[in-house]
Amino acid sequence: MVDHFDDRGAKRTAYKTPLQVMDLRSGELYEAKMLDYSDGGISFASDGFFEKGTPLYFGILYPPNYFTSRIFEYYKGEVVRRTDLKRSAFSYGYGVQLVSESGWQESNSNDAKTTKESRNHPRRPFSRPLRFGTQEEIYTGSAKNISASGIFIAANEKLEVGQLLKLNLPLKKGKMVKTVGQIMWINNEGFGLKFIEIKNEKT
Repeated sequence: MVDHFDDRGAKRTAYKTPLQVMDLRSGELYEAKMLDYSDGGISFASDGFFEKGTPLYFGILYPPNYFTSRIFEYYKGEVVRRTDLKRSAFSYGYGVQLVSESGWQESNSNDAKTTKESRNHPRRPFSRPLRFGTQEEIYTGSAKNISASGIFIAANEKLEVGQLLKLNLPLKKGKMVKTVGQIMWINNEGFGLKFIEIKNEKT
C-alpha cells in the first residue's frame, strides 16, 4: 500500500500517526492518517473531500517533536493541495499549511526541553482528578496534561465534539480556576478541551 503522495523538494520528515480532522466550514469530523511534516505544514490521507483553501482543525495524540507520550495537541491549518490516491486505504492525499500559532517548528536540537519550549502554548503534565459537567449532568475524569489554551482529560463518558463543559481546576495555595471549555477532539482515551472562559477564584 502506498500512502505517500508528495515528492516536492522541500525537506520533509516521515511521521505516521492517526488524526482526527474537522472541516471548520461544515463542522464534519473525519478520520485520517498523518504521513509526514515539514516546517509549517503536514501531509495526510483521508476519505474526506476538502477543497483548496478549506480551513481544518487537526487532533494529534502524538504530535511531532514532542517527547512525552500521550500528549494531545490540536492545530489549525489550510488545504493547499489535494491528490487522488490510487493505492491507499484512503481516497485522497492532502498538503496543509499550518496557520495557527500552536503549530510546531522544526528544531535541530535533540533536547526535549528546548523543543517543548519552542511552542507558544507548551503542554505540561497535569495529573488531577476532576469533576466536569453540562447543565444537566456531572462527570468525573482525570486530567493528563494542560497548556494555556486547553487540557486533555481521560474519561469514559459519552460526550460529543463541540459540546461545552464547565470545569473546576484545583491549583496550589488554595486556589480554584473555574473554566468553560469546548470539546475539540475525542479519542478512545478521552478528549481535548479548549478553554473559552477562565476565572480565578479562592476556594
